[in-house]
Amino acid sequence: MKFKRFLAVIPASLLLFPAIAIAQEKLVDFDYWASLCNTLLLAEDYEKALEACDQAVGLFPNDPVTWNNRGDVLFALSQYGDALVSYEQVLRRSPTDSLALAKRCASLTALGRTDDAVVACDEGLEIDGDWGEGTPAIAWYNRGVAMTQVGNHSEALESYDWAIRTNPSYSPAYAGRCLSLAQFSRYEEALVACDRAIQAGNWGHQNAATALLNRGRVLVQLAPTQNSPQQGLQFYQDALQSYNDALAIDPDNEETWTEQGTVLGRLGRNTESLASHDWALKLSENYALALANRCAALNRLGQYSDAQAACDKALQEGDDRWGLEGASYAWSQRGNSLAGQFKYEEGLASVNRAISLNPTYEETWLNQSTLLWLLERYSEALNATQEAIDLNPESSRAWYNRGRILTTLREYDEAIIAYNMALEGDAQIGGQPSLEKIYLNLSAVLWRAGRYSEGAAEAQRAIALNPDSALGWYNRALNLMSNRQYTKALEAYERTLELNPNDANAWMGLGITQRALKAYPESLAALQKALELNPDNTQAQDNLEAVMKAIEELPTSSP
Repeated sequence: MKFKRFLAVIPASLLLFPAIAIAQEKLVDFDYWASLCNTLLLAEDYEKALEACDQAVGLFPNDPVTWNNRGDVLFALSQYGDALVSYEQVLRRSPTDSLALAKRCASLTALGRTDDAVVACDEGLEIDGDWGEGTPAIAWYNRGVAMTQVGNHSEALESYDWAIRTNPSYSPAYAGRCLSLAQFSRYEEALVACDRAIQAGNWGHQNAATALLNRGRVLVQLAPTQNSPQQGLQFYQDALQSYNDALAIDPDNEETWTEQGTVLGRLGRNTESLASHDWALKLSENYALALANRCAALNRLGQYSDAQAACDKALQEGDDRWGLEGASYAWSQRGNSLAGQFKYEEGLASVNRAISLNPTYEETWLNQSTLLWLLERYSEALNATQEAIDLNPESSRAWYNRGRILTTLREYDEAIIAYNMALEGDAQIGGQPSLEKIYLNLSAVLWRAGRYSEGAAEAQRAIALNPDSALGWYNRALNLMSNRQYTKALEAYERTLELNPNDANAWMGLGITQRALKAYPESLAALQKALELNPDNTQAQDNLEAVMKAIEELPTSSP
């Protein structure tokens, strides 16, 4: 029995030895790991590719091809510092490898080392050595990206054009050209370039998401230039579609997510906007622009403390990727969040810091005007608003701020003009201030100006946008009552109180209207309710006394 058991075990053991031998052979087989590294890179299975590449270079560190593949894997994983090290290893072993220099240029650009990046690209073009599977177009393209990053759009455009001359089907160069043309307001040409990038389909290790992202950016820049707000709205919607298409191809691009969120915010879709910025931060937690955008979205939602925390993190821990406005954007939004917390002086200091960094940023002047208004520094507030209007005459928010300041100064006719200008501006596309809010403020200042019929009409426009606007119904009631249209005013006050039963002013207005209609018992009850909610309301008290006197003077009926 022992002999049989021994025989039974031997075949199984014999089967294991070849497998173990093969596995051990793979562990020390450079060609196996190098081939697997390349295969997994082409399959875009980057995590596993990196493991294979590391095995290969560990076994034979002098192979430039594997170092190159390792760099490509790391670049695709956005590990730009490690990618740079790999490309430099290639160049130590192959100093005339122009393609490796171009890739070194790309890594340095991604790390923000743009001066060094341009030197690397220029060196690769000057040597014009081994381009491998690539062409000089790659170096020209990366040089253009570096120039774009430092704001030298003229040289960037020239670099992209050279890339296209070198390789007329090179899609990344068309995508870069698209963005550079937009910087010179050559929007139609820019869109043609982005479309050409998509049609050519020659992306290398990139993909069409780059062109779709840039196309969205161009459409966002085009939107404010349109002749009507409706046309601008269409461009924002088209931009949103481009961002959505880009994310369908590359859902791990934090820039696309946060720029999509910005457009959603401009369309007044603030909850969706916040969600997009949060997605960007899941991909890159210290992405400065996404943190500042998150701060802005939270400000629009009235969550000011959380907004300040996001802005502070952007400024203190952010990766310095700010976008067009730079750190000024975060300082400005921080001022907004502080204003929402009633910290006006601190907020003004933050906004002033933003202006010192970028005096041509319209929104910062708007935020300064709001804070100065809240601090009752009205003349300075008007000056700040005018700065914003000079930068963007179509800014509804600038005209709206001007209207509020002029109302406070009791310059009602000028305030009415400002609110009407706000209605003609970019508020038509959504965002802040909403059309409803402008109509409400306009109806209120028309009442102050004694233009009651117009005031009631503007309040009705606000109600048409939001039938449950208690303030809309109240403003309509106030204008109707002041115009002695008591029956209609009564209906409007009743609707106001359905929506907001604890509005002391609405109860008072109802009581005054009922008094005018000589419905004294009902008026008495309404005015008593107003005083119950606000005992210091002297106007309600005066009307209550007048109603009580009127009741006393009523003739008593005969028995």
